[in-house]
Amino acid sequence: METESNFIYEKIASQIEVVIDKLSRQNAKDKIDQDISFAIDNLYKLNGIIQKELNELKKISEWKKFTIAFYGETNAGKSTLIEALRIFLKEKSKVESQKKFKELSEKSGLTEEAFCKVRQIIMSKEKAIEEVQEILNKLDQKYAESIMRAEVEVRHLSELLEKIRKNQKWWQRFISLFIPIKEKEELVTARQLLSEIKAEKQKESEDFKSRLKTLLQEKKDAEAENTRLIKETESLKEFADGQIIGDGRSDFTRDNTSFDFNYNNHEFALIDVPGIEGDESVVRTAIEEAVKKAHAIFYVTRTARPPQTHEGEKGDKKGTLEKMKEHLGAQTEVWTIYNHAVNNPRSLKQPLIGQGEKDGLRALDEKLKQELVEKYCQSLIVSARPAYLGLTECVIPGSKEANEQRKFLERFGTRDKILELSGLPNFVEKLSSEIIVDYRNKIKRSNLNKACQTLDSSICDLKALSQKFKEDRKKVRDEVLNSQTRIMVLMEQFTGILDSLRGKILQAFQNEIRASLYNEIDKDISNDAFKRNLKNEMELQAQKLENKLRNSIESEANKFGEELLNIVKRTSLHLNNIVNERSNSFSIKNFNLDIKIDNGLNLIGLVSSGVAIVISIVSLASNPVGWTFAFVGGVLAAVGALIGVTKSVIGFFSSDYKKSQQRKETDNAIRKAANQIGNEMEKILNDIKNAMNEEVEKVSMELQAPLKQYKSVIEVLEKAETELEAIFQTI
Repeated sequence: METESNFIYEKIASQIEVVIDKLSRQNAKDKIDQDISFAIDNLYKLNGIIQKELNELKKISEWKKFTIAFYGETNAGKSTLIEALRIFLKEKSKVESQKKFKELSEKSGLTEEAFCKVRQIIMSKEKAIEEVQEILNKLDQKYAESIMRAEVEVRHLSELLEKIRKNQKWWQRFISLFIPIKEKEELVTARQLLSEIKAEKQKESEDFKSRLKTLLQEKKDAEAENTRLIKETESLKEFADGQIIGDGRSDFTRDNTSFDFNYNNHEFALIDVPGIEGDESVVRTAIEEAVKKAHAIFYVTRTARPPQTHEGEKGDKKGTLEKMKEHLGAQTEVWTIYNHAVNNPRSLKQPLIGQGEKDGLRALDEKLKQELVEKYCQSLIVSARPAYLGLTECVIPGSKEANEQRKFLERFGTRDKILELSGLPNFVEKLSSEIIVDYRNKIKRSNLNKACQTLDSSICDLKALSQKFKEDRKKVRDEVLNSQTRIMVLMEQFTGILDSLRGKILQAFQNEIRASLYNEIDKDISNDAFKRNLKNEMELQAQKLENKLRNSIESEANKFGEELLNIVKRTSLHLNNIVNERSNSFSIKNFNLDIKIDNGLNLIGLVSSGVAIVISIVSLASNPVGWTFAFVGGVLAAVGALIGVTKSVIGFFSSDYKKSQQRKETDNAIRKAANQIGNEMEKILNDIKNAMNEEVEKVSMELQAPLKQYKSVIEVLEKAETELEAIFQTI
């Protein structure tokens, strides 16, 4: 069976390689886009992840023994239940450790009877000490009043005698040496009485004080013996029951421990898994390995309600339910074991749980059935602690467990009664008759499920990534269209500015020549002077026009370039944000799928090049063979004609007439020159517009590049999805 199932893993792996090979060859053939190669590279990486997962499954998967993982919250009682099952089902290593425990216990005399004997001695001595102490206290009370009265009398007579002595004359003191005064004799009598009372009390209490001393020593000896026994029990701990049971500390169980069983000719194994609520950095790997190896899961809980979802103050931590969905996707079967907490013998009764807990378990079953679908079976009920206490025969004498067991036995009389009430026999019957039967098919189905889950997870990852790229492509398309619209508006504005410049500069040209020549004409200059002035002014203003036009076009072209660059930079920034958002928010397992998108856009060079071309057109047009030479020549020809006409009529008309003729011919010359210059300017500006349109078109086309890249990447991902889904369907 193992060979057959491993062949399935190998088949999956080989077919995945075929997918990648097909896509690679298609890329080489079609030469779609460079970014397809990036996608292919990353699919190779994804393939590596899939292959690694499959290899781990081959390595970890159990093919001979049906394996059940005890999975659940920290301190849910997983280890306690497993320990009870080890004893009940006579697990091999448990039988061996119990045998060593009993041998060592008998050899060393470390029995519960020995501890009980010592404890009884200590208790009996403590009781006797209390009794003797009570007698001594009563003796104290018996003589207390007599002693107090005698002491008061002695004190009174002593004070009286002292007062008499202080008041005696010298001769009275002399006489008292031979004849004692009455008070002195009374004091002697009082002191004698006090001494007699104390002696009587002492005589009566001496026996009891001796008895008390003996009892205290006997108690001390018994306590020393108890301490010795406790110290010697250290040798038993290694073989005692319950070593795998936690002591209440978080993460007591940190590693997976597997126990093998053979029950009714069915081989199976139970894995004690660390609690899922523990330190994730410590236990995560162990949990993942256990569930990958297991064919069925026992979800052990102390709570008769559905597992909780997101936890933490902000709900930002995975709850039990999220962890279960993440961990338990591939197993054939998932069962809930409700470990009914019983720590007091009075709480152990039949039925084991009440109606409220039954309703809670019904809701739990419904919720897990909804989340795990056909993999979820049902909930089972057991009380692990009483079951363990009813079964164990190898607990440390005098320990907390021994005392706890004694309380249960005192209430229920027999171990069998405790075991029956715990529900463990019914649980074992369910395990034997339903859960571990047909285990060979369950093993095969479970291991195949795990392989399919790995493949399905990869398909889901690809779909999610493809969807993310589609969403990003829409964002990119919107951004590109927006940028292209803004560029069109900018180009229209630039064209309008060029047209406006032509009119403004021509008008200024005409106005300045006219004003200058009219001023000279008003001086009544000769025709020769007029000719010279006209020629000079035309040349001067033509040069000014040339400079003004060139500078204006250069200025506007640079402004246009700056605005275009700003649009491009903003577009590039937005595209960067889109790509970064995708790369930062999406990962496949431990592998970041970094499909490269050229979001930087190589547009700055294009924009700068376009501005340079505009300026070069202006420069080219302003050289000696350009439009300045042409219209200056035309202007000079107009001046020659004007002079000829003026000379023929000069003798017949007045000075005013001459001036009017000069003005008229000036206007004609300016108009002709302006028309000629305007035509040349229009040609130049059209050249500039055409050149700039070409460059803007290049920019617009460049903006389409990311869209093409996204399209090609999406095509590759979708093809990979299709091929992997085909593999999944064949399995």
